[in-house]
Amino acid sequence: MRLAYLCADRGVPLAGNKGASVHVRAIAQALTGLGHDVELIAHRVDGSLPRGFRPTVVEAPFDRTLKSLKKAVQHEGDGVLAREVHGLLLNSLSHEALVEVEGRGRIDGLYERYSLWSLAGLRFARSRGIPFILEVNAPLIQEQLAYRDLELEKAAAGLERVLFSEADAIFVPSAEIESHVRGRVGERRRLYVTPNGIQPEDWVGPHPVEEISAPRLRDRFTVVFVGSLKPWHGIEVLLQAFESLRDHVPDATLRVVGDGPLASRVAALEEKLGSNAVEFIGEVAHDQIPTLMRTADVGVAPYPLLEGFYFSPMKVVEYMAAGLPVVASAIGQIRQLVDNRQTGLLVAPGDCSALATALAELAMDPKLCRRLGARAQRRVLSQNSWGGIARRIEETFRYAADKRRGRSTQARDTAPMNAGRGTR
Repeated sequence: MRLAYLCADRGVPLAGNKGASVHVRAIAQALTGLGHDVELIAHRVDGSLPRGFRPTVVEAPFDRTLKSLKKAVQHEGDGVLAREVHGLLLNSLSHEALVEVEGRGRIDGLYERYSLWSLAGLRFARSRGIPFILEVNAPLIQEQLAYRDLELEKAAAGLERVLFSEADAIFVPSAEIESHVRGRVGERRRLYVTPNGIQPEDWVGPHPVEEISAPRLRDRFTVVFVGSLKPWHGIEVLLQAFESLRDHVPDATLRVVGDGPLASRVAALEEKLGSNAVEFIGEVAHDQIPTLMRTADVGVAPYPLLEGFYFSPMKVVEYMAAGLPVVASAIGQIRQLVDNRQTGLLVAPGDCSALATALAELAMDPKLCRRLGARAQRRVLSQNSWGGIARRIEETFRYAADKRRGRSTQARDTAPMNAGRGTR
């Protein structure tokens, strides 16, 4: 099949290192790996794509109207309104990019990552009679209201209902997002939960992790955290727990990979305890993440207690792929990803003491640490590959295409002789 993949979200740079950027590239690459011709349309690229990235990329850069819009819109929240109007105007660029892709050959299906103001993909697909699959990764309206501002809330909600209702199928990463979609449009068929995945060859060396005993996995017991340093990722909980852990495991090391608003807290602990205790790596290219994980002992996902936790944490499946046991908060989808005391340890969200105790247990029992890590790796390699997700998308496209062909045939068989004259 020849597929168009639209990512109109300006907050997801295609060449970026954030989880959303990795997710877009991984799905496009996996579909290409199945033999499909994938053309990826993005409004931001921001740098060089990883070596070996095969899908064709069409950049539809957002135009320079934002500055003039800010001047033109006279409103107390003119900057917010200008950004939202700008988002709506980007639909024309998305449409132009889709027409450009179509000019190189017929598009058999359109896959889109849901963004707040994008309607061009659905309209294009319907005008061509091709399947439209939507991927919904977050409750974007609620996020916008909680963390930013939203002037055109009713318009955003209307667009969301149209997309959720009209898509041939919807893929979501967690049961919580599935519930969100159903809450917006009621029960609907072809709504699939597919947690984030991994590319096995990126994580497994010549020999997968084995359940072997060892006096110590590394020279120092190393705890790794990968992710953005924002409050809802629990980095403050982790820093406090790590200080407590050092009272029992003096040679423990915390490796922090990522950047964000709370970076100064990590830097302060590094200065206090020394670089032997805290390795503050900062943001790195995603292809460096496997090495930084494999040379640690434990991966952590220390989320605080969050209402409506909907994440499908990519860090969790990547820790597991690297052969690390995961110490994580028992919240949301994590409770399905991590089997307590089988592939990791689950602790109460936001509980610094429980987190420190779980880490200390693994530090004191290397055999348990290795055993949990080996089971985690086997579990995720067998169940969470991007290739498996791509095959499910492929099957859904084929089903939707067959159904649409059936509709077209039925319409031709039952329509009057003169129906539709002059409409082409």
